[in-house]
Amino acid sequence: MSKSGRTGDIYSKGTGLKIYGALVFVFLYFPLLIVLIFSFSPTRTIFGMEGLTLKWYRELFQDQQLLNAFFHSIIVGICAVIISTVIGTAGAFFLTKVNFPGKGLFRALVMLPFLLPGIIMGLTLLIFVRSINIPLSMFTILLGHVSFTTPIVMFQVSSRLLRMGPNYQYAAQDLGANPFQTFWYVTLPMIRTAIIGGALLAFTVSFDEIVISYFLTGTWMTLPVFIYGMLRFGLSPKVYAISTIILLMSLVLISFMARYIGRSGETYRVKKRSKGA
Repeated sequence: MSKSGRTGDIYSKGTGLKIYGALVFVFLYFPLLIVLIFSFSPTRTIFGMEGLTLKWYRELFQDQQLLNAFFHSIIVGICAVIISTVIGTAGAFFLTKVNFPGKGLFRALVMLPFLLPGIIMGLTLLIFVRSINIPLSMFTILLGHVSFTTPIVMFQVSSRLLRMGPNYQYAAQDLGANPFQTFWYVTLPMIRTAIIGGALLAFTVSFDEIVISYFLTGTWMTLPVFIYGMLRFGLSPKVYAISTIILLMSLVLISFMARYIGRSGETYRVKKRSKGA
């Protein structure tokens, strides 16, 4: 085959990949664009749309029940992140530093709540809280969320600890650092990005959770459960407005993760290369 033929094949393959990537991009993000347009549409459809309006956003901020559900999701997400970060980080140290019989099985059992279908976890937790006479409330929702956000943080932090290895701790101890100083000045800065990444991912999953929340919700509803209840009586344009706000929040979190965690990871790699040199 001639050189020009091979070059043509490469370009044709590159064009095909670009088209494929563009189609995937459209498939993923076109629905988000439609939601964004709908949130500013003066009518309930975008066909025959004339101008833009903030009507649905005004109605959104006047709907106290919807706002309460939104803030309930924020509160549950923050509380779940705090609890799961503490428990998950401690559990990650336990799994990576302590050897005991059945460690692999224990690790699998820890990850089980995150891997099980939400309907199984929700039903199991509902039976549990009912059996000990705990009323459905914010506490039961938080209990359900912590059950699957803790493995997320634990997996992120334990992966970083395994990649880091024990050499840095040994070096700190050789220089006279006590266990607390080793953790605070050596280990914690090196796993900080994993902790933050796990916490942000846990918050995102908690905020979006509906199946487990649906089983454990009483009168104290989170936003996904409230929106699900709204959809049974028809689709309100206020849903588009709240979806756009959540989309913007997600973009802010993603930008933070990309800039902060990426920059911290690059700094860590540069330091590691300089020490190796």
